[in-house]
Amino acid sequence: MTNRQGQSDWAVILDVDGTMVDNARYHEAAWVELGRQHGFGITPDFYWQHIHARSNDRNIRTLLGESASEADIRRLGDEKEQIYRDRFGPLMKEIPGLKNFLKALSTEDVACGAASNSPKPNVDMVLDGLDIRRYFRAVIDRDMIRVGKPDPEMFLRVSAELSIKPERCIVLEDSASGFLAAQRAGMPCIAIAHGADPEDIRSADNLAAVHPDFTTLSPSLLRSFVDGSVT
Repeated sequence: MTNRQGQSDWAVILDVDGTMVDNARYHEAAWVELGRQHGFGITPDFYWQHIHARSNDRNIRTLLGESASEADIRRLGDEKEQIYRDRFGPLMKEIPGLKNFLKALSTEDVACGAASNSPKPNVDMVLDGLDIRRYFRAVIDRDMIRVGKPDPEMFLRVSAELSIKPERCIVLEDSASGFLAAQRAGMPCIAIAHGADPEDIRSADNLAAVHPDFTTLSPSLLRSFVDGSVT
């Protein structure tokens, strides 16, 4: 994807789960239910310590071991995601201010990308269910890349598709793996705290700022972080 004439020389990359929508408890419930069905004994504590914000291939290997087959990874991952979509889809709503924020970026012709460790059906459910897909010029999900966050591949792929240098892309994230992926990609990062684990935010050492939701964000504020003009 190439820049359109007149597009801004910087971009915004948004995570999906936990950043656009507050869905962590639904992912937790889906993993617990998957564990109940298959005898894995997944507890809420186990979820937060070993599963939260990690990609499904890593999580299934955590449950089955590193020798887990690709077929088992796909089968169990698909089961878990269907449980999640069935429970969360009918109740889904944006984290406050998301749509207005995206409209403001669009008005100023700032390129936006989405980058998610979730599989394509989950990402599609959010972008289409909230009717915000039109704001994103690049969408990268876990099914499209080799390694998920905290590897920087996903963010760098969005940067390349937007034709914006990594250091001119600012990331909006909610998880430790996303914060680290942004750091490894050389991108400034802002935490959206609404759906985040407070400990992830406290432990991060690369955050340019922390905001409760999107209501306190504006294109001019994000541009100041990209330009390094915030004091």
